[in-house]
Amino acid sequence: MKAILYILCFCFVSVSIAQETILEPVDVENTSKKDPVYEYLLQHYKPISDKEPIPSDGVVDCGFTQTFENGLSYEKRNCADAYLASGEVLTVTNPDRTSIVKWVESLNAIFTEHKGHNGWNFDQSEYRPLSNVPGAFFEIYRYKNSTSILVMSGC
Repeated sequence: MKAILYILCFCFVSVSIAQETILEPVDVENTSKKDPVYEYLLQHYKPISDKEPIPSDGVVDCGFTQTFENGLSYEKRNCADAYLASGEVLTVTNPDRTSIVKWVESLNAIFTEHKGHNGWNFDQSEYRPLSNVPGAFFEIYRYKNSTSILVMSGC
């Protein structure tokens, strides 16, 4: 009986480790510049929680967080005094690193009509305008089992 239990546990762990979350590229034609990350999530994933408000500083609505299927969580920030003054954060559990890079590049197409305005830094932790042009700024935070993508629009 113990042997069967060990085998089942090993199989479960192997399958869960092997399944990486792959983000499909953003549909530029059907996604607006206003909260494009949230719009993307609503188009592709089912919410599994309600919107949870971020505690306010007493003056303004500071945004919300929400969890989606496939180990995705979203945060929208509007607070003027917070670490992240305004922007969107997508956190992906067990991400496929290649799909993250492609997803960021596809989302960037919403903010600029000309290719080549943004570029990656040496370790692909930032994707930002290479010159003084409108666009979006992306920061990638990689952790052991997740990746967070901060999206701030410069438009």
